[in-house]
Amino acid sequence: MKSLLKPSLSTGLVGLFFFILVVLALFAEVFVSRTPEIDLAQIYANPVPVSEFQRLKKISFTNKYGSFEMVNTNAEESLQGPWQLVSPQTQRVKPDLVGKIVENLNILRIRSIHRYEPINVTSFSLDNPNFTLFLTTSKSKDYEIKLGLINPIDNSAYLSLSSQNQIYQIEPLEMALETYDLSQIVESRVLALDFSKLKSIEMLEGTQSRFLISVGRESWVDGEEALSESKVADFLSKIEDMKSSSLLENLSAEQVQNFQTQIQANATILKIAYNDEVKTYYFSEIRRSLPGLGAQFIGQYLFSSDELKHFSVIKKDQTKFLQTTTKQLK
Repeated sequence: MKSLLKPSLSTGLVGLFFFILVVLALFAEVFVSRTPEIDLAQIYANPVPVSEFQRLKKISFTNKYGSFEMVNTNAEESLQGPWQLVSPQTQRVKPDLVGKIVENLNILRIRSIHRYEPINVTSFSLDNPNFTLFLTTSKSKDYEIKLGLINPIDNSAYLSLSSQNQIYQIEPLEMALETYDLSQIVESRVLALDFSKLKSIEMLEGTQSRFLISVGRESWVDGEEALSESKVADFLSKIEDMKSSSLLENLSAEQVQNFQTQIQANATILKIAYNDEVKTYYFSEIRRSLPGLGAQFIGQYLFSSDELKHFSVIKKDQTKFLQTTTKQLK
């Protein structure tokens, strides 16, 4: 009888053991399927979501030379722009600047990763960064990138991303944006126009409109009369090719007020209407010495955008388009 019981007991134990193994296997399967996979190789290669930056609305950055804000005037918001600097001056951005910024972010390499916690933020100078970059994508999603302590021995730096709860020690950046000043950001042309978004162009003397053309169904028109396509194209190119001769920086409050008064008293106003906004620009001939700047700009034009906060000087030959009449475009 005992001999008959032994096989059945051992068989039962084996069955129980097998049942436990099956349960553990199922538990492990469920546990593994619910555990997110972390691609450490990708994080170390580049944590910046560069794919999100292929279409951008706006970029601004701050370094030791100040804060610079630029907007994309391209209808498709592609990186090629053209880009318009709106602060601290109204000036066209160099055509390859934004593309190079994104390209540098694309080749960023990581040496080590640290927790984003107060002691590390302070130790790596991310509470007082050397450089801060803000990007707004075409989907209106904002990103902030900070560059903190730069190691003087190997030029490695510490970087944080608004979308990541980490601090990254990175290899030296090829593009040292923390050292960029205004001259490295802008070109000599003033305005960045996207002709595909233009709706109308108007010029006024004071409050009196003396020139108005708009986009009709098939061509530019003066009222209802069609204009010459080639002549309008030449007129637009002259506006786009307008260059500044001097950017007036570090102005005192007294100088700004003086320039505002001069422009408001005597200015030709250029209004460029797009599908979704109107940009206003002021041109005032300089007929006397400017405070703090002397007589060097007499005969040229003082230029400013609609906020009348930033000013530049444009030579007279660059503003000939201001004398254009609608009759000349027919």
